[in-house]
Amino acid sequence: MLTRKKYLKILVSGPYASGKTTFVKTLCGKILTTEARVSTPGEAKIKKTTTVAFDYGKTSVDGVPVYLFGTPGQTRFQFMWKILAYGIHGYIYMVDTSSVQEVLRARALYSYMKSIGDYPHIIAANKQDIEHAVPPQTVARLFNVPPHYVVPLIALRKDSAASVLKYAVKIIKRSQEAELEKQALKASD
Repeated sequence: MLTRKKYLKILVSGPYASGKTTFVKTLCGKILTTEARVSTPGEAKIKKTTTVAFDYGKTSVDGVPVYLFGTPGQTRFQFMWKILAYGIHGYIYMVDTSSVQEVLRARALYSYMKSIGDYPHIIAANKQDIEHAVPPQTVARLFNVPPHYVVPLIALRKDSAASVLKYAVKIIKRSQEAELEKQALKASD
């Protein structure tokens, strides 16, 4: 049975180097992170460190505490996604939109994320500040989701990150209210 909590737990998930840690740091400032030096030459070409367990940050939206848990992006750490998903109210799925190839790579992991559970979520089309970034409408088409599921993001900018988080909270709250209404109708039958 769904009950109202005084906080929201939101997972920030997505492929390697999609901007999850940056997003959490931008919103929360100081965070708990489990970054380590990358271990493969291919990954080292992209960035120097990577999340190996999770990132954690706390912020608030309209007075509601929000706990953000960022997942590692490498597929070898996908088991952490299920562990971190325990008790979530919803998630933000990050996509690197610097190229169509990155968007397509993210699509396969999105299917995995959806298999963990039917949670309210949005897709954040990150790196929209890069020239020729794939627009959110194209991401929606490639992911086969309605356009309102996908929002533009520049994770390095606090205003952009805050806007995405507020939208995710709105979607999660709508879902919770709909579920509570269903429960109330069942109880009255």
